[in-house]
Amino acid sequence: MFLGVGVVAIAIALWLVFSGVSEAPQIVDTGPQACNADAMICPDGSAVGRMGPKCEFAACPTPTATSVTLTTSLGQKVSGLNVSITPLEIVSDSRCPKDVQCIWAGTVELKTKIESGLGASTMTLTLGTPVTTEAETITLKDVAPAKSAGITIPSSSYRFEFEVKKK
Repeated sequence: MFLGVGVVAIAIALWLVFSGVSEAPQIVDTGPQACNADAMICPDGSAVGRMGPKCEFAACPTPTATSVTLTTSLGQKVSGLNVSITPLEIVSDSRCPKDVQCIWAGTVELKTKIESGLGASTMTLTLGTPVTTEAETITLKDVAPAKSAGITIPSSSYRFEFEVKKK
C-alpha cells in the first residue's frame, strides 16, 4: 500500500516538472514610484500635477462664485454669497412709462435692508447705481413691471433684481 502511494506521488511530481507548471507568481514591491512632472491646465487657468499610486492628475479646484443675481419682491428676503437683501419700501419710481416718449428715463429708489457678515444696515438703492461695502458691490439691476401711462403699479406687483459681486 505504501508502495502504491509512493508511486502516485512520484508520478505527480514528474508530471508537474515536465508539464511546465511553475510556482505561483510573486508580487514584488518596487517601492515608491515617481510620476511624470507634466501638468494639466484647469478651466480657471491653474495647473495641477500627477499624484497617487496611479499617477493620475489631481482634481482641478472647484470654481468659486464671485457674483450672483437675486430676484425678490417687497418684504421678501433673498440671499446669495453670504448676503441677504430685503426690499422694504419704494421711495420713488420716476421711470418713463413704456408707452410714452420721455427725455429722461427716470429711476427707482428702493429702501433696502442688507445683511452680511459685516452686520446689517438699511440703505436706499438707486436703479443701476452700484453700492459698495467692504466685501461686496450690490446693484439694483432691474425693476419690473415696466410702467405704463395712467396705470398705477400696486406695491405687491413689483419685482426687483439685484446683482451681488464679491470684491
